[in-house]
Amino acid sequence: MQKNSYLILAGIFAGLCFALCVGIWFSLTELYAYREEYDRLESEQKNNSNIIASLKTRNSSLSRIVNLSVNHAKPVPDAVVFYGMIKTMLDGHKINVLSMTASGQNDSGKKDNVLNLKLYAEYYQLMSMLADLRNLNVASKVTSLRIVRDHNLPEDLIDVDLRLEVMTGE
Repeated sequence: MQKNSYLILAGIFAGLCFALCVGIWFSLTELYAYREEYDRLESEQKNNSNIIASLKTRNSSLSRIVNLSVNHAKPVPDAVVFYGMIKTMLDGHKINVLSMTASGQNDSGKKDNVLNLKLYAEYYQLMSMLADLRNLNVASKVTSLRIVRDHNLPEDLIDVDLRLEVMTGE
């Protein structure tokens, strides 16, 4: 009888060991599955945080663009009126105008929108005047700028050919 009881106890112990092994195996497979999902979610989180950071920088750039006052620019009747606007700026920066010609769209019956200026000035005065062009409420752009050191001029002056294009009202 004792032999049967040992056999029953050994069977129960083997059954418990088998159940424990099956439980451990099941737990490990679940643990590996959860770990893979955790790793996948962590990589997605890093990817999403990078996307969010790039979108934040894009939004800040877009908000700076929206805050520009480009849309408040007004057209001028023609390039000569624009020259009148910048003549005071040129005089304020002590820039001498050698010649001024307005050209552009006369052939097609439209108004002139290009202003060609021949100037001589000090380099830093010229750069300051070009920076001040941004503050005008007229849309204009520098389409050509040629700076030459002319040895016939005094030592601190440069010879400048400047071509400006301005937005005219049609």
